[in-house]
Amino acid sequence: MASVRTFKVGPRALLAGDGALLMASACAVLAPLALLIEAGAIPVIVVGLLAPLLAWWLHGRRVDRTATGGAALGYLTGMGLTLGLVALTVIVILTLTAVGLSATSVDAGRVLAQIQIVIIAVAYFALAAWLDVVALRDLSAKRRAHARLDVARLVATVAGVAYLVGLVVWATGHPQFDYIGMILFLGGCGIVGAAVVTVADLMVRSHGQRSHGHLVSGV
Repeated sequence: MASVRTFKVGPRALLAGDGALLMASACAVLAPLALLIEAGAIPVIVVGLLAPLLAWWLHGRRVDRTATGGAALGYLTGMGLTLGLVALTVIVILTLTAVGLSATSVDAGRVLAQIQIVIIAVAYFALAAWLDVVALRDLSAKRRAHARLDVARLVATVAGVAYLVGLVVWATGHPQFDYIGMILFLGGCGIVGAAVVTVADLMVRSHGQRSHGHLVSGV
């Protein structure tokens, strides 16, 4: 029987990976809708908030008040990390321009953004491939221990890959399309998703308990 400890990676690392994959893929599904409907940000926010919680639930980690508070703190942590990376990017761009390594801040920004999207794409495909191998090994076993989680991983991967391929195809025919921003958005969602489940897990462990309650205590 395959287990969540495949490749000697702990369940907490897999939990963080699933939080990142599911949230990034959820954002990938809804991001195109945000461009088509006037209230597009609303479904993006709703599903983005739910996706890491889905990863938590699929890992059998139903939460109580402590875990709920940890998840809330995780959202703030993830958004803080994302904003911090954006601020760092701006600082690097201004520095490169100031020391004369780039003609303009626009040129420096374009080069740095291209480097970032390569890193995000490679990280996403590596994460998805790792989790999909775990999922396929588990599904091929005689006893499927985590079938719903494994299927969610595979579906999330298909959604994310379709999103990235769609961006490339669309950008080819529409040179003014901001595909860079859309890919950076995917990376930000992944960071937040991983932070939510990781901080929630740390909060639960710090209180010396495994949670078996409801999403919000008393509900």
